[in-house]
Amino acid sequence: MGVIVVFLSDKEVFSYIIMVRKSVFFIVILQYFACLLWGQGADVRWDQKKLPKKSKGIPVISLRHAGTAGIIASNAAELNLVNQSRIGFSENTELLFRVAEEFVMPNMGLKHRWWRNHTMAFATEHTLYYPYPGLKMLQSAGIKDWVPDTVDVHQGVAMRNELLFSWLINPQEPACTNPVPQMVLTGRAGLEFYAGAGDNQVAPVDYFQLLYHTQILTGKILYYGGLQLDSYFLSRFHYSVNALLYSVDMKQDYAIEGNLRLTCYVSNRVGISVMAKMAYADVTGITRQMVLPMLDLTYLIRPGGHGTIEHGLFKSRKK
Repeated sequence: MGVIVVFLSDKEVFSYIIMVRKSVFFIVILQYFACLLWGQGADVRWDQKKLPKKSKGIPVISLRHAGTAGIIASNAAELNLVNQSRIGFSENTELLFRVAEEFVMPNMGLKHRWWRNHTMAFATEHTLYYPYPGLKMLQSAGIKDWVPDTVDVHQGVAMRNELLFSWLINPQEPACTNPVPQMVLTGRAGLEFYAGAGDNQVAPVDYFQLLYHTQILTGKILYYGGLQLDSYFLSRFHYSVNALLYSVDMKQDYAIEGNLRLTCYVSNRVGISVMAKMAYADVTGITRQMVLPMLDLTYLIRPGGHGTIEHGLFKSRKK
């Protein structure tokens, strides 16, 4: 095997050094502007376990916000007083329920994630509601315009089925040490219907968003679809905003609904939410519009560490 030796003059060596320095400087400048473009002002917690030692780590990527196609860990849970609560059941399945509605309208749901990759996930959600106790309470309360005494309320179950497709818009680059918080865009589409033991004579309840949701009591089907955006800022604040279009039997009756939620996590387990529900409905010749503010309380079970909720907000616990 021969060895080829190349002799360079001092001027040529100096030229190569200048060329290498320019290339390195150009790469550093590109990386700096990429970080500035995608990550300015972000306050991101890091997961130390996913990169070798002496590394700052990479941001915890999560598609697990409520209303997305993400699934929380099987040994974790997110409990809310008003918003949807979730309990991990398996790697791809979680149980759903609403605490505030359980006493008047017992409900239980299941969400299953069928497919995912690094930035996308697809899931379906199925929820059963038992509205009979709530309807009887309204009838006993004497609100004649909603459920008159003469109406025979039959046993029945309402069901909500939904398709969820989530996309992580800005997956983080490990080379960028100051990335922007993750943003998850979710497309949602579904339908609601009611199945009873007899001919239900209960008319739709003419009160804010119940005007179009209770159309299913008369045998109609409520179709809906829309988008939801989830993200966070300042490491403790998570926000979620969605807009949904409802159609009654795919005819002229429709409603537009928007929901905004801002949650401040006062600790790694407890969050306080401010929410606003906005709706406009034009159903059966009746027009209704509303803005309804609400407060909510969130409690996370196992919010950090291996196999638990990765909310993109907290440092992982050391084991």
